[in-house]
Amino acid sequence: MPGHTPSDLSHLRTALTVFFALDGFIFAGWVVRIPDIKEQTNASATTLGLALLGVSAGAVVTMILTGRLCRRYGNHQVTVVCAVLLCLSVALPPLTHSALALGAVLLVFGSAYGGINVAFNSAAVDLVHTLRRPIMPSFHAAFSLGGMGRRRTRCAGRGRALARPAPARPHRARPPGHRRHRPRPPAHPAPPPHPRTPPRHQPERTGPAPAPAPSC
Repeated sequence: MPGHTPSDLSHLRTALTVFFALDGFIFAGWVVRIPDIKEQTNASATTLGLALLGVSAGAVVTMILTGRLCRRYGNHQVTVVCAVLLCLSVALPPLTHSALALGAVLLVFGSAYGGINVAFNSAAVDLVHTLRRPIMPSFHAAFSLGGMGRRRTRCAGRGRALARPAPARPHRARPPGHRRHRPRPPAHPAPPPHPRTPPRHQPERTGPAPAPAPSC
């Protein structure tokens, strides 16, 4: 980038920061939805783990090829293409209803994710070399902030859903002439039960028995 002006380099740094933040936002949006996707596909823990390997498999394959694409077409063009594919592929997992379909979709998502990470990290390294300043940590901080922002929006959305009042029960209209049935009281109410008095306790005599009365 020797022929770029300082203004162009500043714009390029801003664009790369946005791409890093977007990458963190999208990846965090996928991670927080894994429990919902597991319930939707009725996948067990083992099956879900095998399906999640599609992300790693796609990313590893694409990372090997992205370097050659960057040397041939440029870092910026590859970054833009991979960003578009990443935004499109992250919307596919909620449409799956089986673990096999989920694994195939995550293979595409992992390919786009691995490609964009290689592309914009390569562009960031070129920018650091041109500016001769250690600005790489700022890009990684943008990635973390993007992920944190997505998790906060997810938690805020669930909080609003829990705070929403329950819908009112629909009122059923009664036909004309309908009377509400009320139980009739008995004609002769039974008298209240008479309380029983507990028997008094007679103290036991411990002394000698009394002498019999004299007979006449």
